Amino acid sequence: MFEFFKGTGTSAIESVESTLVGMLRDGSEVFETAADALFGGGKSKATKREVRSTDAGINRAQQEVRRELMVHAAVADSMDLPSVLRYMSVVKDAERVGDYSKNIYDLVRYGADFEDAPDRAHLETYRQAVGDLILQAAVVFESLDETRAAELLAKADGFLDEHDAQVKAAFRSTGEVADAVARALYFRFLKRITAHVMNTLTALVKPVDQLDYYDEARDDRS
Repeated sequence: MFEFFKGTGTSAIESVESTLVGMLRDGSEVFETAADALFGGGKSKATKREVRSTDAGINRAQQEVRRELMVHAAVADSMDLPSVLRYMSVVKDAERVGDYSKNIYDLVRYGADFEDAPDRAHLETYRQAVGDLILQAAVVFESLDETRAAELLAKADGFLDEHDAQVKAAFRSTGEVADAVARALYFRFLKRITAHVMNTLTALVKPVDQLDYYDEARDDRS
């Protein structure tokens, strides 16, 4: 196995990049499956199995990335240290996309159902935006397009403020407590997914010391 990581080291880093793209795409699959259930599909053994099995695959991919980077750093004749540090940092963010998407399915398990909600169209607007963000991030990462990554980060940064505003609105709601809780958690999970997608993209546009801060409040980023 070690022979693969010797030489220029390019093959190892490209393999890691490919795995990260796959993690984002699998995260998109978990997200869409969970969101479909929340917006009318409901809970089922098949859906639970799909969500959990895909998320488990993402977890295995994270381990694979860390293993490949560690071996590459140990034995490659020409090690790409900046890439090793970047990808070792952000692989956990790619993994968290699946985790928080799985949490959306947990809302369904707890009884949340937006199928006939009077604000369904409003709620689906945010679902669509985050779903598109995950897929666009995968495309951008696959092409290693720094310009597009920066554009996507700037666009998604506005989503974080919108999600915060919706969480506050849910807390101030005078309707049913269960409805308010479901919405507050829904927007909280959307915010976390968005932030972790953004953190993954920082590997393309930020120096190592500035990676991984989009899950912090804007004033706390450094």
